[in-house]
Amino acid sequence: MSELLEKTGSLIADELLCDHCLGRSVAQLGSGLGNAERGQALRVLWSFQQGAPCPEPQSCALCGGIFASVDSWAERALARARGWQFRTYLVGTRTPPRLAQIELELRRRYGLDPEWGEPFKQEFNREVGRRLGLMLEQAGQLVQADFREPQVSFSIDLERQKLRFEVNPLFIYGRYRKLVRTIPQTHWPCRACRGRGCPRCDYSGKMYPESVEELIAGPVLAVTGGSLARLHGAGREDINARMLGTGRPFVLEIKRPRRRELDLAALEMEINASTEDKVQVSQLRTVRHGLVARLKSVQAQKRYRALVNFARPVEPEQLDQALAALVGPIEQRTPRRVSHRRADRLRRRRVLSLEGQLDAAGQAVLLIHCEGGLYVKELVSGDEGRTRPSLAELLGLTAQVLELDVLEVCADFPVERRSLAQGTDAEVAPGPPDG
Repeated sequence: MSELLEKTGSLIADELLCDHCLGRSVAQLGSGLGNAERGQALRVLWSFQQGAPCPEPQSCALCGGIFASVDSWAERALARARGWQFRTYLVGTRTPPRLAQIELELRRRYGLDPEWGEPFKQEFNREVGRRLGLMLEQAGQLVQADFREPQVSFSIDLERQKLRFEVNPLFIYGRYRKLVRTIPQTHWPCRACRGRGCPRCDYSGKMYPESVEELIAGPVLAVTGGSLARLHGAGREDINARMLGTGRPFVLEIKRPRRRELDLAALEMEINASTEDKVQVSQLRTVRHGLVARLKSVQAQKRYRALVNFARPVEPEQLDQALAALVGPIEQRTPRRVSHRRADRLRRRRVLSLEGQLDAAGQAVLLIHCEGGLYVKELVSGDEGRTRPSLAELLGLTAQVLELDVLEVCADFPVERRSLAQGTDAEVAPGPPDG
């Protein structure tokens, strides 16, 4: 204590520092006080030790009296946040380089251990954030600081005297069923004009008039006031394949949402009523940002139903033998139909079970259970030898999938097991890639 009083006493006597900067120099040596209160306490001790009144600086040689602007910055932040709904926030500060240099020089000059204090930025963030929180609460908005994933953030540039307000996205988890064969999962820009609009796309900028993403996003954007929506799916089905059963897990990312407190049950009903039976959603709930990457990396299995046509009639015994031979490992090079947008590589997947029967027209209805990432159409056609073994190769004839339905996306999604009435936003466990 005597060493501390000696060093801070010299600091008080020699430098004109405000209570904030004085107290911050030893912020880690005591608890229960703010830095301004800690600075005042040091002045009282100095007065007792010296037997004389402690000098009260009119300005601060370190910060220049910037803590007097805390209320002003908080008021500016409050004005920027007006009209935006949020429960968590964070304040950050960009300080002039000279300020950090002066602070470092003072600590060196008076032998103050750097571990005793805290950086100017840390205190200023806390003071503005605390004052902003009180102002928001007085305005009827209950909020709390969040250092990990705030819904909004305020960035103060002290050198330029500017305030930047950022709204972080809203993430909504759910499952969708795609009941038609004519729409892609996500918005698909026109290949000819790259979304700008041209005669080929009738100046829509899109390859297809609508998508699962757009059908779901429309009502959500209307309710949240967001600027843009992006759908992240746990895999994707082909445009001409339906997604049935319990649906495919997805996260809808809403950019710059003005409203976050949503009646998700009502929103779910609104989406389902607006899509004209093309898409249906279920299990909507808000989640954290980290779920997007985890959703895309969950190891999943898929169940499919495929209607297959053959170049010539097939006997039931032939079909049964070929299907039995397909159960096990399958080697597939990137299919020709997607080679323009995916790297040519060899992947190995497994067929876990496969059964089927011939109908009256000689076509086969197959039920396929396989690992995620298996190209089912190529499992049937062989894709000119790029998939081996294949049904066409085993039968010695041309085979083609006419219709394909995804019946189930099978994976352990803990997010679906958590009660919204308990705890915080849900997350899902990571796993190997799902193709």
